[in-house]
Amino acid sequence: MESSALVLPSVLFVSKPVAPPFHDGTKCLVRDIATHLTRVRATVLSTPSAPALGASSRIQMARVYSNAGAFAPGLSENLRAALWVLARSRADVWHFVFAPNRRTSGVGRWLGRIRRRPIVQTIASPPRSFDDPRKLLFGEVVVAQSRWTRAAIEAAYAANGDAPPRLEVIPPPVTPVIERSVACQKRARAELEIPENARVFVYPGDLETSRGAEVSAAIAGRLGSAVPDALVVFAYRRKTARAPEVAERLAARLDPARVRFACEVPDVLALIASAEAVIFPVDDLFGKVDVPIVLLESMALGVPVVAYDGGPLSDLSDVERVPTLDADAWIPPLLRLSADAEARRERAAAQRRAVEQRHSAQRVAAAYEALYEELARQGRRRGGREA
Repeated sequence: MESSALVLPSVLFVSKPVAPPFHDGTKCLVRDIATHLTRVRATVLSTPSAPALGASSRIQMARVYSNAGAFAPGLSENLRAALWVLARSRADVWHFVFAPNRRTSGVGRWLGRIRRRPIVQTIASPPRSFDDPRKLLFGEVVVAQSRWTRAAIEAAYAANGDAPPRLEVIPPPVTPVIERSVACQKRARAELEIPENARVFVYPGDLETSRGAEVSAAIAGRLGSAVPDALVVFAYRRKTARAPEVAERLAARLDPARVRFACEVPDVLALIASAEAVIFPVDDLFGKVDVPIVLLESMALGVPVVAYDGGPLSDLSDVERVPTLDADAWIPPLLRLSADAEARRERAAAQRRAVEQRHSAQRVAAAYEALYEELARQGRRRGGREA
């Protein structure tokens, strides 16, 4: 029998089902951390048909959910997951990854107390408000994915006269991005009937949540007069039933030769790889990770990112940041990046370095792994734990 000293510590990820399609920041975060752990065994909650994560024997697939479902699992699916965690988990540490809400946080707190497990809680996406934070946060260690979110948590506890739990900032991870060939880029453009000579600018954001789509529409109107062959693509996902209506309303007031609206682009990175720049004038990231993965992937591809300098986006390193949502202020940096090849190369190189230094899956997983090992040691010292 193995000596207990040789048994690797283990972590259970409690999240929505980790199963394809991986177009959700929460699922990607769990997948990327679990597959890059080197000293800790992982269990993830998944579905009966989901493929195994990588080739690692250290990752157990607990096939708890009946299907991958929508962006948020239903009540019955959440109940199935909670019962499995309560009755069957033997992991040393539990890692909850979800957008905090009172119901789910209450269940997580209750499970942790009954099973006496140390808990890491990652804020997958910040709630509208951290008011009464003790109802939302229950981890022994709470991980924010940006300094902005950590500051919001600290302010909420201070307003209530309470001391916050241990807070750590660990940015979201991104795996190496596969370069898109010229053929892939041409195919992505052809699918949207984009002329070969067009200078493409991509807005890869939601239409309904923030002011991002409205500001991007204003930018598109101004770019047309400054860059005759400019074309802005709104590459969006249908997050709510309102998306088609918003797309139709925006398109009605813009020159159809200067814009494209594309819902669920099959390979959005191929389109982005062919672009002059990514524009992201987003002031409200509700329902998204603090730093959207598509921005990190764009940076890794070497495509300049021009982003709003506010909220969690202020944590983005080495991108072009604009401190206002006034569309006029966005035109000069876009013109410079489009016209100056050397500026583009410098920006691309800086972005790639920033992604590697702060967001590589290996680095992010290593930061979490250190937390798991520390908490596992503490839990074992407290005793009363299963082998």
